[in-house]
Amino acid sequence: MNRWSAQSISGRLTALVLLVSGIALLLAYISFLAYDFYTLRHNLRESLETQANIIGMNCEAALLFDDQSAAETTLSALRGAPAVLSAEIYRVDGRPFASYTRGPAGYQTIAPRLAKGQESGFWIQNGAVLLGQTIRSDGKVIGSVYILDETGELARRAREFGLLSACILLVCFAIALMATSAMRGVIIRPLENLAETARVVSRQRDYSVRAEIPRRRDELAFLVQSFNEMLDEIEKGRAVLEQKVAERTAELSAANRELEAFSYTVAHDLRGPLQQVSNIGYLLQSVGAAGRPDQEKDLLDKLVSAINRMSTLIENLLNLSRASSIPLQLKPVDLSAMAKVILDGLVQGDGRQVECVIAKDCVAVADEGLITVVLDNLLRNAWKYSSRRSRARIEFGCRDEGEETVFFIRDNGAGFDSAYAARLFHPFQRLHSQAEFPGTGVGLATVHRIVARHGGRVWATGVVDQGAEFSFTLPQSRSATNDN
Repeated sequence: MNRWSAQSISGRLTALVLLVSGIALLLAYISFLAYDFYTLRHNLRESLETQANIIGMNCEAALLFDDQSAAETTLSALRGAPAVLSAEIYRVDGRPFASYTRGPAGYQTIAPRLAKGQESGFWIQNGAVLLGQTIRSDGKVIGSVYILDETGELARRAREFGLLSACILLVCFAIALMATSAMRGVIIRPLENLAETARVVSRQRDYSVRAEIPRRRDELAFLVQSFNEMLDEIEKGRAVLEQKVAERTAELSAANRELEAFSYTVAHDLRGPLQQVSNIGYLLQSVGAAGRPDQEKDLLDKLVSAINRMSTLIENLLNLSRASSIPLQLKPVDLSAMAKVILDGLVQGDGRQVECVIAKDCVAVADEGLITVVLDNLLRNAWKYSSRRSRARIEFGCRDEGEETVFFIRDNGAGFDSAYAARLFHPFQRLHSQAEFPGTGVGLATVHRIVARHGGRVWATGVVDQGAEFSFTLPQSRSATNDN
């Protein structure tokens, strides 16, 4: 069954036609042989019956007058029929009256077989045929005659007819094979052409090709024509879709460039006034600080803190803008060494005792500047959210999962509910309040955008009060790791 289903339509149609033709020709051959055998047997019986009638009429007087020599003389005329082996005439009481045997006496023996009231009979006896028939005179049975005839001639004629029929069968089968080949050209070739066209469309996405329409107007021509019309509609729709995509892409690119220019301009324009406000704040804090009331001191502290937050937010927005606009300069980057530098800087700046675990030889193909922003944001988050742990632990490493390398940063800090993990990578979406852990809500959005530009993925898992793990992939990292 599997071999049949694996064949092409051409092979299956050829096999089916040959099978049907072969069965039909074989049945016809068997039918002709059976009919010929029946005809030969019928003719043989008629010939023997004719001979028996002649012998019966010629032996009627001999039986009535008990003239045995006359009956034997009549039987001896059968020498002109070489197929007759022997003949026998019996009286009405079943006693032998006269006989004839070709060759030695007793070559074939004949025993009466006609039942009472039976006029004639035909039997097969030792490879020969036996005919028995009654002899009548004035409507009264006076005896019976039996003729034993050999079947050699019958077999010879059957063999000749069988060989002739077999030759005709082979000729007809060859004609059927040639007709099948011609039919393959008429039916199968358009199907093969249609299948090849469909294969080109499927594999090469070339919708400009067309299948050749057969000249005859039948169901197959209608199928090919409908397929070509479908390709016409797909090609027209594809052209319209490509045009719309190009227009939308151009509009989106223009909008992104305008948005980036606006963000960059706003951020730069804000820095100047903000720097002036910051300088005034610091100046007010330093001038007359000893005689200033506590309420004024608190207000100045809040002002300076807000200015710092605003400055950090502007810097993060600039990083987010750069993550989408600057061209990528891909090269192998040692993320393990980069993570160590960042964590060493955090330890020196804060002075906290944190267990830092950094896996060796974590190498990725990435833009060094942008991937530095990714690691800096993720490690600073881990540092910040593990700040309330007496024994804080931060781990950076990588692992192979299937066909890609996954880089991860894990901490045992405040953690979060994994059900809200997707919100983390949208700008200004935070899961902790500003009072708990200060921040701008832009860092993880920047991480997501940078990793996406590299063709990778970023995701986060966490448990409240048990820590979090941030993971990301860079598609070309495995080849770089293997080369090293």
